[in-house]
Amino acid sequence: MKLTLGPVLFDWSRDELIRFYEEVAGMDIDRIYIGEVICAKKRSLEISDIEAIGTRLERAGKEVVVSSLAVVSNENELEMVRSISTLPFPVEANDMSVFNIIPTDSSIAGGQRGVIAGPHITTYNVPAVKFLQGIGVKRVIFPVELSKESVAYNILHTGIEAEVFAHGKVPLAFSWRCYTSRAYNLSKTRCQFHCRRYPDGMVLRTMDGEPVFTVNGTSILSASIYTLAGCIEDLREIGVSAVRVSPQYRDMARVVAVFRKRLDGEMGPIEAIEVLRETAGEGLCNGWYHAQAGKEYVGPELGALG
Repeated sequence: MKLTLGPVLFDWSRDELIRFYEEVAGMDIDRIYIGEVICAKKRSLEISDIEAIGTRLERAGKEVVVSSLAVVSNENELEMVRSISTLPFPVEANDMSVFNIIPTDSSIAGGQRGVIAGPHITTYNVPAVKFLQGIGVKRVIFPVELSKESVAYNILHTGIEAEVFAHGKVPLAFSWRCYTSRAYNLSKTRCQFHCRRYPDGMVLRTMDGEPVFTVNGTSILSASIYTLAGCIEDLREIGVSAVRVSPQYRDMARVVAVFRKRLDGEMGPIEAIEVLRETAGEGLCNGWYHAQAGKEYVGPELGALG
């Protein structure tokens, strides 16, 4: 089973991103996704930066994939997709329009590049997966809402190469409007890039102070960290080929080390969860995987390993 690092979902500066990927090059990760998923306005990395970072990561022995926007709704966003199509890396499609712009059988320098279905493509069931297979998609990152049973059923009946989101704040919804700008009484068109003040997103709380969501520009994420670190044995048994950890501003090396040890059988589930709780900020959740409310956490001590 491979360990992958998803794209950075938050607004970090160019220097922060370059420094982050320099650190990532030394981490024990198999596949790394780079690119802007949330908002076309926050382009900290230019296309030339992405190519340079991707090339350095490949030299460090990593597989590199470029991620697309999750919502493509205007010409500016279409141009972003066209620009990543020029890069010599596979592309993770997070909006169906990407398949019209970058054919799944496209090639660069004589080699098959390929397009992957990202977690924001609604591959909820077997017909959806088979449709994507029919147009040449070989790998699917399943939506975060799916339970273990649903993921297992899709793999069993399609044989698709499957990756799952296994750690990080869960991307829940996307909008054309910018929630962070609204928090500052601004419209999206008058955006002043306040997102950069919140490198792990702006936590939204109830009147009683309970964390419920994370505001991140045009997206809403969970307040808690979603983790399947206690479920690695489950995931391997049902045929998942890769688990994804999502970048966070601090303690990323520690998170990666925990998942690598879990995949290599060097750390048990309870010990892993104890370490990850220390890095989680607003706590842990994983309810969707267990077919429960998404904000709930089911730990190994409660039978998550079945």
